[in-house]
Amino acid sequence: MKAIRFRVQNFRNVDDSDWISLGRVTAFVGRNESGKTSLLKALHKFNPGTPEPYDAQREFPRDRYTRDYVAKGSQDQGWPVCSVEFAIPPELQADIAQLVGENQKHPKRVTATRYYDGSIKFEYEPAVENKPLVPQPVLDALTAFASGARRLPAAPPDQEGSTSEQRTALATWATDWKSKLKDIDDLRGEDGVDILSNLHHESEDKSNPQTANMVENLQNSIDPILEAAQRDSPLKQINDIIKENLPILIYFENYGILDSAIWLPRFLEDLERDATHPPVRTVNAMFRHVGLDPFMIKQLGNEEARAIQQQGNQPTQEQIADDQKNKENRAIQLNAASVDISKRFSDWWSQRRHKIRYQADGDYFRIWIADDRRTDVEIELESRSKGFQWFFSFYLVFLAESDLEHKHAILLLDEPGLHLHATAQQELIAFFEKLSETNQLVYTTHSPFLIDGENLHRVRPVTENETGHSRISTGIWPSDRETIFPLQAAAGYAMIRGLFQNRKNVLVEGMSDFYYLHALSQQCAQSGRSALPDDIYITPCGGTKHVGHLASLFLGNNVRPLVILDGDDAGRARRNALIKELYAGHDTGILMLDEVLSQTGQEIAIEDILGEKLFLAGLKTVLGKTLQLNQTDRSAGSLPSQVKAAANRRNFTLPMGWKASVALHLVASWAKNGTTFDDEIIDKAAALFSAIIEAFHNIEN
Repeated sequence: MKAIRFRVQNFRNVDDSDWISLGRVTAFVGRNESGKTSLLKALHKFNPGTPEPYDAQREFPRDRYTRDYVAKGSQDQGWPVCSVEFAIPPELQADIAQLVGENQKHPKRVTATRYYDGSIKFEYEPAVENKPLVPQPVLDALTAFASGARRLPAAPPDQEGSTSEQRTALATWATDWKSKLKDIDDLRGEDGVDILSNLHHESEDKSNPQTANMVENLQNSIDPILEAAQRDSPLKQINDIIKENLPILIYFENYGILDSAIWLPRFLEDLERDATHPPVRTVNAMFRHVGLDPFMIKQLGNEEARAIQQQGNQPTQEQIADDQKNKENRAIQLNAASVDISKRFSDWWSQRRHKIRYQADGDYFRIWIADDRRTDVEIELESRSKGFQWFFSFYLVFLAESDLEHKHAILLLDEPGLHLHATAQQELIAFFEKLSETNQLVYTTHSPFLIDGENLHRVRPVTENETGHSRISTGIWPSDRETIFPLQAAAGYAMIRGLFQNRKNVLVEGMSDFYYLHALSQQCAQSGRSALPDDIYITPCGGTKHVGHLASLFLGNNVRPLVILDGDDAGRARRNALIKELYAGHDTGILMLDEVLSQTGQEIAIEDILGEKLFLAGLKTVLGKTLQLNQTDRSAGSLPSQVKAAANRRNFTLPMGWKASVALHLVASWAKNGTTFDDEIIDKAAALFSAIIEAFHNIEN
């Protein structure tokens, strides 16, 4: 069953988390002591792999423990801890549908709530009606029996007296039973079974040739009710189905770093004693991951010939040959396992390529690592970096266990990857994505590199309020700077990384350039003129002064973007600075709008391609008033500059971001209304796109 959302109440520093949605991968992000671990632990104890009950004395909110828990007590299961809403899978829905019957909708979701006393309650959507097993069918059958008894046909006339007595006795018997049953609300359970069993047994005594059909009809009504009374109610059966299929929650905080030297006899003893102890668990996962049996590896290493020789006897050739065969078998198994683990691990860890070798020497099992920089030098595992050791151990535990007993479990990871380099933490995100194919995964972190910037909807920010209680932000990011910083960093990193993946990038000054270029490109394509190819990506820089910053980031990643600047003083100054600092010898990578549109030396912005009439119509809608240009305004330079001059003349302050607002409105209205531009506009736009295509051709060559 897939968990949709969960809620924690009355646990440590969480009074009530409210509902927190869960996906395939969910990340709790917050500073230290914000309550991330409390959420994870409360969720884990909802249905842990190994029993771990809630402990109110240790885990109920300390500031309320005496006032609430002690004073009010835990009567009536009054202290819920964790509620989880699950989607019921189709196969279970089919089983439940048979229990609820055809006349009732079967539930598709269930909310399970675990309480401090360990009990669990279920609520279904749609709700399941807990119908009682009423005695009405049996009462109806008894009524029919009594009616039939009163009409019992007489035997020979001389026996009319005895037949009359029989009629009265049978009718009275049925009426007495009706009196016993009519006030019973629900026949399920031991009492109902006893009553129905007694009725069935007594009815046997009423059977004779005259009453056989009547008794048979009565028993046919009793039997299905008796059978139903012996079973649990449909609701109880549904609860049992859900309880049996609740996913196990597996909590990881200590991953048990592997040692490079393992003494097999001690490991086998520890495995027998406690297989869940972190170091033992990791070593066991290592063997299972590549299909090795540690007991067999130990046995194959036993040297019978040496033991015989130490006893003062001479081993036979057969004994020596057997020892040699066993050692060869062990060496072959270890070699195959080494090749297997090296290949599989390299698929996940790309910091370097590693060759892992498993070696057994007597009762000692050792792990040697070589990398692609010094392929002939093997180093013990513990001599590698802490990050490598952690990831190798973590990889083994999760891949081995999630494929076996933890398949379909919900995995909870507390602060994974602390020792990993930033780029390795990014790879851990990809590892989580793979694990989530079979296991939902929830983890906590405060590292921006363990946040998937391309999937920020998976993040649940956790903060602490002024009273020291945890709060979980849903829908909006919190204002707390320490919490929001890794989210901002992750978003920025994802954006920049995504840009670097594109080889043909156009940097423009603002969002209005971005909107207009895409809209004009569509118009040009529809008219058969030059348009932007699909592999060219436009990035707004947020102003002329930021163009150089973004250009340097691209160049640092071996991507040379094309820059388009307005034909004005600010644009020319930025071009000169770029040619001097970043584009020396690559001046064809900078396009000036005035030169592209054959208006060199004039002030030209992207809005000038549209013309005054079209642009002012959009401006009117955004401002809510008409702004007319006069001849003095038109001499101010580009069309945006002319609008500013007109606004100043009328002592009118243009709103912040007005250019982008006008662009967004115009582009949206063009798309909605199917607006077609004049040829003059399309020709200018096509000239710009032709210049962009030619510039990229020059950059590539």
